Amino acid sequence: MLYYIGFGSNLGEREHLIRRAIRMMTEQLGKLLGEASFFYSEPVGFVSEHEFCNTVALYDSQLLPMQVLAKAQEVEQLLGRPKHKPVVLHGSREYTDRLIDIDLLMAYDNGMEVHIDTPTLTLPHPQMAVREFVQRPLQELICRIVNQADIPFIKMHGLGNDYIYFDCTRDTQALVLLPAVMTYAPLLCDRHRSIGGDGLVFILPDREADLRMRIFNADGSEAEMCGNAARCVGYYAVRRHLVADKHLRLATKGGERLIEVQDQEHISVRMGSPVYSGAQEIGGRTYHCVDVGNPHAVTFLQDNEALTRELVHTVGPQIETAPVFPNRTNVEFCVVLDRHHAAMRVWERGSGETQACGTGATATAFACIRQGLCDSPVTITLLGGNLTITLDGNDAIMTGSATIAYTGLAHITYCPDIHNNRK
Repeated sequence: MLYYIGFGSNLGEREHLIRRAIRMMTEQLGKLLGEASFFYSEPVGFVSEHEFCNTVALYDSQLLPMQVLAKAQEVEQLLGRPKHKPVVLHGSREYTDRLIDIDLLMAYDNGMEVHIDTPTLTLPHPQMAVREFVQRPLQELICRIVNQADIPFIKMHGLGNDYIYFDCTRDTQALVLLPAVMTYAPLLCDRHRSIGGDGLVFILPDREADLRMRIFNADGSEAEMCGNAARCVGYYAVRRHLVADKHLRLATKGGERLIEVQDQEHISVRMGSPVYSGAQEIGGRTYHCVDVGNPHAVTFLQDNEALTRELVHTVGPQIETAPVFPNRTNVEFCVVLDRHHAAMRVWERGSGETQACGTGATATAFACIRQGLCDSPVTITLLGGNLTITLDGNDAIMTGSATIAYTGLAHITYCPDIHNNRK
């Protein structure tokens, strides 16, 4: 498990005590990720000379959170307590009499945030997000680690819907990005100044499924599910022997998906049972709301000539953020061509228009069949190519290709100005 731990001194002992506390915690917890824990920002967030936190450390340890908390408390005790009374600031607020204060800020288990709420430990730390004197050293720690690292990645796409993939089953360096993914996803996905892509995908171990994937859009927001990414992960897992055969169970935020890899051109994903939640009338158009692990709004156009870039880029963002969709939605514009064929363009939530969308194609095919416009199977033609959607009882099966474009090392030298970003 990865632990982000904050170290502070309330009584002006400052750096030498914090360095000693970090050394003691390092001895207690085991493997240290590089030398990142020995990075110190300048002390920030003073209320007075008696309150500050001046560093955050990253540890990789097999200990459970409550065990880590016990180690932290042990180090606090070993470093001693002063004999005088607790400090009182402004006549109302009492501060602990500990010489050193060690807080667990957040923890990750196989790339997933650990959530704990007990009388003795809360993760993530409930006040972390609003404390500048914690946020700044946390962000600067991540900057330093990333700036010093060459992070392996795989660029893959499903019909042009391209993501930057990190295989965290073999190299955990990319996990450092998770607490700051809102900063680094836009940087990495910039098509002019970086790798470029529609988002980031972390391929992770899982305790129950064969693998898990976490998907982040180009703006850093997390997506529940992506059909094209699921096919790519399935193809990659089989090709790199991450699974024993050509079948795998993939855990996602939107639920578990079963994948079968016949070859590069024929990868099938059981997308689960689409859920129709009614229609919304917005701006003179009817949008059929379908959930396939993530939300979609499908509208039907009368002819293929109406399926234009101007329409998608003008109406798409308006519908994505419409008040009736408080969590935003993906938007599909569809023209039915015949009983087994439809054309579609998609405006993806958090990414804009993409070349293809597997969940969008599934939602669109389901809407076509439900409205009596098509029969299963339905071939959906997108900008990047074709996907075939078959209904098997209540389940939708999506079949299409996946491509490994290239592999590389991501070296990010940009470090955001924390103060400017928070203004």
